[in-house]
Amino acid sequence: MAKPILHSKTSTESTLIQYATNVIKSSKENATLFPEVADKITVLEAALADYTDLKTEASFRDIRQVANKNQQATILKQALYDLSLHIESAAKGDPTVILAAGFMLNKNAAGTSVGQSPKPNDLRALVTHPGTNTVQLRVAPWKHSRLYQFEYRKANSMNEWTAVLSTKSRLAITALEYLQEYEFRVTYLGSTPTPNYSEIVRCAVV
Repeated sequence: MAKPILHSKTSTESTLIQYATNVIKSSKENATLFPEVADKITVLEAALADYTDLKTEASFRDIRQVANKNQQATILKQALYDLSLHIESAAKGDPTVILAAGFMLNKNAAGTSVGQSPKPNDLRALVTHPGTNTVQLRVAPWKHSRLYQFEYRKANSMNEWTAVLSTKSRLAITALEYLQEYEFRVTYLGSTPTPNYSEIVRCAVV
């Protein structure tokens, strides 16, 4: 059964910060998959901020500050562990949900992979109801896909992509800016976490 791993990803200061940062970012982006853990994410975010501050202060090798940093590291790891338990429960063994929360998988779960997800080749973006600031996306389904990760941003911009996860191969992107052109892409999420994006398609919001 798929489970999130912690120890090998939190054994050093840098990996602990990186892992916690990724978990917070991913869990927030995909919060609709596990809304009941919002409080746990807030606790983890506060623990990470405190640890980062104490790590900076401990760089001067003050014995008291180093001790405080080490104590906060324990608190941060506990916050990660508490969140991982809730994510594991919400996932019910589905590795994609665990990956969506930013956690890495145990080796046994990773070994059940069906391989690299294929590149989606039929992404379509359409405005079916003008004036609603909504674009309808759809892509050909893949039988091994547990989730579909649709992403969008304004066309010709260097903005980061906004990701939206869906259990279905169709999705409505709402609250877009009127008369703006957006670009869209999608990747299947199977047992292998590496994304394999479709070609980018564009659509103007009318």
